[in-house]
Amino acid sequence: MKKKIAILGVASALVAVVLAACSDQLEQDVNGVSSIETFYATDEDAELAIIATYDMLTADNLFDWASPTLIKTLPSDEGTAGGGNDTDQPRYQALDNFTWDSANPAIQATWQVNFYGIFRANMIIQNLEPENDLRKRIIGEAKALRAYYYLELVTQFGDLPLVLKGLEPTEFNQARVPKANIYAQIETDATEAAAALPNKSDYSAGDQFRASKGMAYALLGKVLLYQARYTEAAAAFENVTGYGLVPNYADVFKDAEEFGSESVLEASFSSKVPYDWNYPWGTRFENNLHVQLMGARAGSTPELGLIAGWGFNYPSEKLWDAFNTMGDTERRDATMFSEAQYLTYKSTDPDFDGSTWWDYNRYFRLKYGSFDAETNQDGAPKELNYGTNWRLIRYADVLLLKAEAYAMANQDGPAQAALNEVRARAGLADVTATGDALMAAIRNERFVELAFEGHRYFDLIRWGEAIANAELGVQVPATFSGGDPAHYGDNFNYGTHQVFPIPISDIAAATNMTQNPGYGN
Repeated sequence: MKKKIAILGVASALVAVVLAACSDQLEQDVNGVSSIETFYATDEDAELAIIATYDMLTADNLFDWASPTLIKTLPSDEGTAGGGNDTDQPRYQALDNFTWDSANPAIQATWQVNFYGIFRANMIIQNLEPENDLRKRIIGEAKALRAYYYLELVTQFGDLPLVLKGLEPTEFNQARVPKANIYAQIETDATEAAAALPNKSDYSAGDQFRASKGMAYALLGKVLLYQARYTEAAAAFENVTGYGLVPNYADVFKDAEEFGSESVLEASFSSKVPYDWNYPWGTRFENNLHVQLMGARAGSTPELGLIAGWGFNYPSEKLWDAFNTMGDTERRDATMFSEAQYLTYKSTDPDFDGSTWWDYNRYFRLKYGSFDAETNQDGAPKELNYGTNWRLIRYADVLLLKAEAYAMANQDGPAQAALNEVRARAGLADVTATGDALMAAIRNERFVELAFEGHRYFDLIRWGEAIANAELGVQVPATFSGGDPAHYGDNFNYGTHQVFPIPISDIAAATNMTQNPGYGN
């Protein structure tokens, strides 16, 4: 019998391919389903397979509402969940309130989506013969994407099953391995991908979405930095070449700069399907519906080009103050705006009253905003058809990671240079600080430069600063003796919330699967 490829909507994301012996009657080929033995035989098959691997970058609604970007943002001090009330999108409210558990559907979805991406990459690496330059490049792309998906998972969940091939039925019961093993595999994949992939500039205009040598080195630098191998990380980041900062910060997140000079990796959405209000909710959207979800709940604001949204992900006052302390109005006004500013546009609107809005901090978001110009212009409901791409890795992120690596390696000069390249775009003066003060400046820069891009929460954790961050609401265990108790709040639990729980569905499906501390069995 031929082995059939079938992605299954079952509890465990690892149970992704069925390889079972069947009776003669069931061994007949199924129309529209290719076998592993025949599917990877042509260059066209290889192209379809790698596109399917990229597709998991945009699976924000594959399991209803479950954006990986928003999932990583909501626990941070950048803002609050928002929405209509505490029962509006409870999966997201729990992430904001540190009440998530192993049954949280959004956490389960990000686990599954990343493992689906790994599965699809594995199938290419395992089955595609490197017979020509195209196939060698596609294998390199698959390794880069597998490195990305595993880096996402190990950052959010810690120890993981390490799966590098299609599994036989007897192999589904996978155990977790130490995250050091995962880091080592990411290093291997990123290094091999960097050797196989072209520079971004070598791709045609239509192929700018693809993994490049620079993306692979960015991933390599990240995984080395996360292991405190700072000198090696800095060297890897130095190999991320051929990129540049978009001159106007506000333009970075607009359609005109998708896959532009600052883009290292993007999740590509489309506004061209189009969708209407009769589309079945809870199924896959090809557009970025989360832009509408996170749009300002206030009325449309033509002065800013905004369509009224559904009021999730309100910015915090702390973020507003961080911009103002730096004297950074350029990035502030491209990232968020205040209620006071809104009222200058709506001074004749007697009905505006946000005093009863849930989780509202009197600030609205502009980055990834619900801009009229970013959605379908052909008559479809604009609320349902945003084509805005997530910028998953930007060159500014790489520069700040490079600055961090150099600073932690006690090389202040190149750390300052990388940091100041980012600050110069915002019209800010060079930082000349050294040592701890330089590292503090880099951390502050990441807070404002990368707001709402899914980096802040896990930055705080890897810096060891989550336990001293009042906005996260730290609950100190009896065994913890460091820090200032005045900073501790009610929600973040040291020893538990540094990682998400392994989804309960996978704990139930695999007897060898263990749970992270603090989340029960």
